[in-house]
Amino acid sequence: MLLLRHHRVEDAVASLRQAVSLKPDVAAAHHGLAIALNLQGNVAAAITACRRAVALAPKLADAHSRLGNMLHAIGDRAGAAEAFMRAAAAARGTAHGRLNQAKALMIDDRMQEAEKLLRHTVALDPGAAEAHRLLGTLLAEAGRFTEAVSHMETSLAIDPSQVAIYHDLVHCQKLRESDRPLIERMLSRLNGPLSEMQRLRLNFALGKAYDDLDEPATAIRHFDAANRIKSEVSRFDRTGLIRQVDTLIDLFTPEFLAGHAGLGTSDPTPLLVIGMPRSGTTLVEQIVSSHPQVGAAGELDFWGLQGAQWLTSGGAALTPDRVNELAAAYSAVLARAAPGRARVTDKMPFNFFWVGLIHLVFPQARFLHCRRHPIDTCLSIYFTHFAQRTEFAARRDDLVCYFRQYERLMAHWHTLLPRDRLIDVQYESLVTDRNIETRRIIGGVGLAWDDACLNPERNQRIVRTATVWQARQPVYTGSLERWRRYENWLGELRDLVPQAVT
Repeated sequence: MLLLRHHRVEDAVASLRQAVSLKPDVAAAHHGLAIALNLQGNVAAAITACRRAVALAPKLADAHSRLGNMLHAIGDRAGAAEAFMRAAAAARGTAHGRLNQAKALMIDDRMQEAEKLLRHTVALDPGAAEAHRLLGTLLAEAGRFTEAVSHMETSLAIDPSQVAIYHDLVHCQKLRESDRPLIERMLSRLNGPLSEMQRLRLNFALGKAYDDLDEPATAIRHFDAANRIKSEVSRFDRTGLIRQVDTLIDLFTPEFLAGHAGLGTSDPTPLLVIGMPRSGTTLVEQIVSSHPQVGAAGELDFWGLQGAQWLTSGGAALTPDRVNELAAAYSAVLARAAPGRARVTDKMPFNFFWVGLIHLVFPQARFLHCRRHPIDTCLSIYFTHFAQRTEFAARRDDLVCYFRQYERLMAHWHTLLPRDRLIDVQYESLVTDRNIETRRIIGGVGLAWDDACLNPERNQRIVRTATVWQARQPVYTGSLERWRRYENWLGELRDLVPQAVT
């Protein structure tokens, strides 16, 4: 643990591994190993170590809380909420317990209760840095950015050693010349002792800051530094991706769908917003969920989990019982997220892998396929620190490979699904011909027109996205052909230029 405090993470991991080997039943050693592995970027191993710690010491609130943070980071919202509630129970009556209860409430979208609890915590202890940070996160997701920044800055003033909060700060606003002092603070921290994951977050934050100030040469230097660390932590399996796309194309044939026709439910509620990350999925969800008959469920991991299990089993024929089971389970998730709505969005971009499976279970469901200029899409991904693991995003050549496989799979789905089920939405057309395109989208999902859809920035729903500030702005064209500012640094992404031009 002393090595960790001196940011010698590799040495700390080695010592802690030796400790748990010498005495496997010491919960604190497993917890320490979880901390070190997470700082190293080895999230899967860190989660395993943390699970061992809480199994040995069920009342170790810190370990439950850390487990919740890691599970939330990989998209396991249900597992994270359970871990936070266990932490709250283990630390009942304390600030730590209240903070974990607030995290569980936020995952459950009970934001008013969470805000009340956090404000109570801050009132009891104004020096609680974590409470201010969490309140800032909640306010940012609600679009209350001025308050959010105030609480984040308060948290930093209390505990200047924090690094991740700088990333949140720069994404709550568009930085201007007057924000140079904030950039200097980040640069000062970057020159100090940091773990590699802290250095990664800070470089992403600085990249965004310099991009805001229209200094692309400095911005790309920081984005490259962040992604170098990311690429060292986890490698992208190109062969595995190509094999998965091959398997899906081979499995989902017209004959396969015909053989399963009639098994699915006639429920038209699911409205899936799919595409590459950073292709306009958040904007499209904001637009359609502004309609009074549409609810938003955010990014659900349902099909990612179910699809992966099904594919691992060999993609066997689906029985009527299994199809009914999937339909009932997913419908229940949507109903909990937005009860009584005619349509409910699921904005998990990576559901583009599971279009065939979802169509089989919900043949009346609509897919809004978000498309954007390939290089703008890939650069934006490269510039973003995602909550989910995105191994393909750290290298330009990996991004090109991933994009090509995405295109190949989407072309296949277009040959299989009826045209009114899979609707393409081109980002550039949406922001330049907003009225026409928005009306086409709303009509395409089978709803009567509502003027609220033209003002998505007024949508009061909670927004959880890497670019939460942008999601609250009026529809704008400032991101069109953003890639041209970075033309000197495209590298392998230049392979996408001919396709983008045509």
